[in-house]
Amino acid sequence: MTDDTAPAAEPTAAVCPSCNRYIGPADRCPYCHSDAPKPLMLRILRIGSVVLAVAGLLFLYLAVTHRELPVQKIGEITPLMNYAYVRIVGAVARDCYVGDDDGVVSYVSFVVKDDTGSIRVKAQGDVAFKLSETGRLPKRGMRVDVAGGLNVAPGKSPEMRLQAARQLLIGEAKK
Repeated sequence: MTDDTAPAAEPTAAVCPSCNRYIGPADRCPYCHSDAPKPLMLRILRIGSVVLAVAGLLFLYLAVTHRELPVQKIGEITPLMNYAYVRIVGAVARDCYVGDDDGVVSYVSFVVKDDTGSIRVKAQGDVAFKLSETGRLPKRGMRVDVAGGLNVAPGKSPEMRLQAARQLLIGEAKK
């Protein structure tokens, strides 16, 4: 026996109120073009998720751009640190080598030593040209604070690549 007096099922938010077809999350029915308003809570959740995502990206950007990179000891560099971005503070062991092609500086190299070891720092192309152009080529005994990418090949001594001229800070010479 069936009960004909049972109330009709309430329409869901995914069904058009006019033509009773499934429209999913759309705000307007693609069949009859009538408005199909969504519940207030669903609209709040949609807007809130976008706001939360944008705020998260903003905080992530601020955290990355305003962090202080810790100083890495040269003697603690291992092959597992290949391509790592690190910061090294030390003294320049020898005057830097400047390579030029037809009078244009294309390569700069110098060795930095700290109390645990030494590492060769290289700059190529535009970075080397900018260092030479601004006169920021370190001399023997100068203190430097340099950040860059490591190149640690098995069986070879590690090297550092300067990726921008601003990554090299030169201090006073040691006395």
